[in-house]
Amino acid sequence: MKTITDYQNLKTELETIKSNHKEEYLDASFISVRASGMNWREAKKIGMVKEYDGWYFYSTSTNSNGYDLYEKIKQACKGFSLYVSERQL
Repeated sequence: MKTITDYQNLKTELETIKSNHKEEYLDASFISVRASGMNWREAKKIGMVKEYDGWYFYSTSTNSNGYDLYEKIKQACKGFSLYVSERQL
């Protein structure tokens, strides 16, 4: 089981991935990382935010090369109780 520190480190890693993202092609996307199989107490403890459609751990958008960013974020979240989704804008 992952600790709170592991989730905090993951959030820092996701921010780094986003800041290093190269925008090369037109592919605007919204990417969200949400709780998967986690009760609200656990979600709140690790710093998730409650939205109308669930608990969000991290979300971002990009105007270009969105699917590549989605793949990098999804890879970083492996092993965590999180679900990564991407929507084209």
